[in-house]
Amino acid sequence: MGRRVVITGLGAVSPLGVGARDHWSALASGRAAVSRIDRLTRLGFPVDVAAEIPPPSFAACVARLPRKQVKLYNRTTTLAMVAAALAAEDAGLAAPVPDPARAGVMLATVFIPYPIQSILKLVPDVEAQERNRADLGKALARCFSDVNPLDLSLRIIPNLTAGHLAIHFGLRGACRTVADGWTGGLHTVGQAAAAIRDGDLDLVFCGGAECPLEDLVFADLCSTELLSPPADVPERTCRPFGARRRGTAAGEGAAVLVLEAEDHAARRGARVRAECAGFGAAGADLSPEGIRDGLGRAMRTALAGSGRETADAVSLHGDGGVQSDLGEAAAFRAFAAATGALPAAYATKGAHGNLFSAAGPVEVIGAVTALEAGAIPPSRNCDETDPACGLSLDAQSLRPVPGLRTILVNAVGVYGEAASLALTRAA
Repeated sequence: MGRRVVITGLGAVSPLGVGARDHWSALASGRAAVSRIDRLTRLGFPVDVAAEIPPPSFAACVARLPRKQVKLYNRTTTLAMVAAALAAEDAGLAAPVPDPARAGVMLATVFIPYPIQSILKLVPDVEAQERNRADLGKALARCFSDVNPLDLSLRIIPNLTAGHLAIHFGLRGACRTVADGWTGGLHTVGQAAAAIRDGDLDLVFCGGAECPLEDLVFADLCSTELLSPPADVPERTCRPFGARRRGTAAGEGAAVLVLEAEDHAARRGARVRAECAGFGAAGADLSPEGIRDGLGRAMRTALAGSGRETADAVSLHGDGGVQSDLGEAAAFRAFAAATGALPAAYATKGAHGNLFSAAGPVEVIGAVTALEAGAIPPSRNCDETDPACGLSLDAQSLRPVPGLRTILVNAVGVYGEAASLALTRAA
């Protein structure tokens, strides 16, 4: 069986709030962070609704970090570092951590916030003799002579965020970046738990960070069919399992958890928030049937790892995608039939948007706080559910769940890949 793995630290930087407590308070109250973003409107994007971390909250994030280091960070790294600092504080850890060779970091991120403003400064001087075309020779010469490498190379390498975190906390046991898209955040938690359970590490900072509202990244997302057109009421744009759903709403954020072996946490007197009890992942395809089968396998594997026969609640991926929501709803119904019990279900992306690589870890933090509260949060914008989904979700209020002990957290990728994590309440 290996060692038991517990969660001792939670750090959330979400559009709903900075810190696990503020994030949960907003979730529990039914507040939504999806809104019209003036900057996106001014830039002329066809979609200008998203979930953004409020500027005052972001400024508070930056203030928590060493001033000399912040200039080395892109926005993704800044959010991840704040989430890690909050998680370390919650876990009672100081930097550097004790026994660093037995501690590591596993972080998910997929989008690179490319510094477009630095590139645009070159444009007037590198135009070729033929109008509206760039002269590559001139561009390269300018890059080599005038462009600050801190603006480019040191801010666009995907694994630098995990590297900065490892350096700051002195984590020398592992440093891993996971780029598995929407399921990547849950994979970091599952991989971290496996490394601890197998005895390779004693402590891991794990989670995800994403900034999809940066100019080039958001332009790319707008060229796909993933994002929903803005609703008449912007905060209702993302409608998980809704009869009128048309896609997801992008959001930015980061979440980091501190995972430890139970005996390691006990030796240092750490408070245990929950147990990371099981993890499952599966490949699938884009059809609702493929998602149903793949996610169903992942959920059953995660539950088996927890040693329990049924789950008390499921935190659904629910991103508002027409096909993905149908597939996940079918997986949930099949899971309930296989276990002989109907878990309580909820979905939170209607409140905080789709945070992509950070979504799974943010929702894990929501699930941990739900276990502590003995209740699940309202499913924002899920008041007009699609009959084809066959789900009954409470969109209005916090719902007590008697005997709430086990929650599954689901993630579904853009290509149908699936993951599920089982959490159990601290004893």
